[in-house]
Amino acid sequence: MKVTVNWEQRMTFEADTESGHKVKMDAGKPAGDNCAPRPTELLLCGVGACSSMDIVETMAERGQKLDSLKVEVRGDRPAEYPMPFTDLHLHYIAQGDIDPAIFKAALQESMNLYCAAGLSLKAAKHVTYELNDIVYTLYE
Repeated sequence: MKVTVNWEQRMTFEADTESGHKVKMDAGKPAGDNCAPRPTELLLCGVGACSSMDIVETMAERGQKLDSLKVEVRGDRPAEYPMPFTDLHLHYIAQGDIDPAIFKAALQESMNLYCAAGLSLKAAKHVTYELNDIVYTLYE
């Protein structure tokens, strides 16, 4: 996989992806113009989307009727540089006729085997997830 990131101005960059898409990124003010997401926000977007894609596919394969799925991803980082993510919390809001144990198994498979974005952030020491207001620990 390859992307090309081009500097546009100040702290605004645009990435051209191998799949033919463009993604803008920027820093907040005063260094940037706050015209696009931060690269670290896109990392969290990747974890949320990647794990959700795996969950949708796995739940269907296991005969679970998932009507809707939304995930809110929170990443905690220290205040000092280099500021890597140390904790991740994925809050899934799922609707449908689903078994929470099958959902948990699908998420564990995603985060341990399939989701490259999640595996890339596995340096986070503490990862929790929440399914419809019940909190679970994925890594500790």
